[in-house]
Amino acid sequence: MSQLKLVKGLLVVLLILTGTAAQAQITTRIQGSDIGLGAEIGYRWEEPWGIRAGYLVGDFDVEFDAQDNNGVEGDELQYDSDIDLKNAYFLADWHPWNGIFRVSGGTFFNNSGATVVTSCNATFIIQQFATCEFGNSVYSPAILGEVTTKVDFEEIAPYFGLGWGHRATSGFAVNADIGVIYVGPASVDMRSSGSCNDDAQCREQIKQEEKEIEKELDKYRWLPFVALGVSYQF
Repeated sequence: MSQLKLVKGLLVVLLILTGTAAQAQITTRIQGSDIGLGAEIGYRWEEPWGIRAGYLVGDFDVEFDAQDNNGVEGDELQYDSDIDLKNAYFLADWHPWNGIFRVSGGTFFNNSGATVVTSCNATFIIQQFATCEFGNSVYSPAILGEVTTKVDFEEIAPYFGLGWGHRATSGFAVNADIGVIYVGPASVDMRSSGSCNDDAQCREQIKQEEKEIEKELDKYRWLPFVALGVSYQF
């Protein structure tokens, strides 16, 4: 199921619920967050419960620090890329005192990923002898060619957080969320356009480099989420 279809389905559910209780609140919200900009629609009962669905789009700059395995500084391949962030989400809210403070839990439907293309730009007095470190060995630009790295994350990302939402009167209000998203381990796939693919040792280095980047991305398994928005209650 695509994220667009998922969001449409969640919106239909919310709209159906609008007719179930005369005192219920329907809110729309535009927001900015540390993982992008977007909008949401929410439904809240007179009891201290509510649900929200939304969509966020943004990017996240990540620089992979290649590990120096041969003691030669400066010959490592460098990976610098923006990760495209595309997240639909569905959250349930609990307002402990039936006020604006809320405890939220739910799921982000993660469609984020990145494609990085890099090459060996090493120089040497005799250029034919220029090499770059790749895994636990060194290779020439001709062997490596362009190295394409694709990064993907788990599609289902649980969320837990706290926030302050709309309550009591109709009209506009400022609201916020702060929490954490568990995006899980990254999956990295690397391909070389050079003759590396025909060399068993070089192919093994590709696997080692994939593991190294996945290890670097472990620090992003838990992604902080901070959002500030303006909502309108009908």
